[in-house]
Amino acid sequence: SERVSIQLIPLPVFPITMPSRDESFKNAQSLLEQEKVDDAFEAIHSFVEDKETELSPFEMEITANVLSEIVTSSEFGDKKKAACNETIDILEGIKLVKDADWINCYAEILYESFSKMNRCARDEERNNAWCRLKELYIEVLMMARKIWKDKNHPERLQIYLKLAKLSKSYLDVADEETMNMCTEAAKEAKFMGKGAMEDDEWKDAKKAIEDINKNCGDALHEKQLLADDSD
Repeated sequence: SERVSIQLIPLPVFPITMPSRDESFKNAQSLLEQEKVDDAFEAIHSFVEDKETELSPFEMEITANVLSEIVTSSEFGDKKKAACNETIDILEGIKLVKDADWINCYAEILYESFSKMNRCARDEERNNAWCRLKELYIEVLMMARKIWKDKNHPERLQIYLKLAKLSKSYLDVADEETMNMCTEAAKEAKFMGKGAMEDDEWKDAKKAIEDINKNCGDALHEKQLLADDSD
């Protein structure tokens, strides 16, 4: 019998192209709109978790939205706490950027994560949560002072207000030094007055000053009551 020779024709090899960084974040935005939170995080996690990567304001906004959905959509209790810890771990590793929109996005998701953590952290976990919170907010405030050099700037005061609100939420473990730092910032802003600000800006600044003083004042008062009860 005659042997048949079969010639194998090599198939073309198509290189696998990975989506670009910009495509990854736009893809995450689209997936988030479809409520595919896990897929959205998967699309960007390699960039977000790389401590050498500096996120753009757009990328920080997408990251904040994804992390917000992670903590919001998780079930209450230990799952909520695990989600908050995951977002806080990620936020700890992100390099801060000197940009107003960027730092506002970062501060907002930081506030949301620790606010939700407050509702599910056990007593023995609260001190550690507060220490992490304080450390991260000190870094944010240092950057905020570089971005908004005027002590009475409403956006700068909003960062202090977030810390003041968290001080009240964590009043059982929060330190008076942090509360005093917030009220001192409010005092300095009030002393500067309106200056060259627009009316709306000064209105926002005055409201932030009042809210900082109220939150810290309430926290210090309630903290004293707790101390009296324990005596």
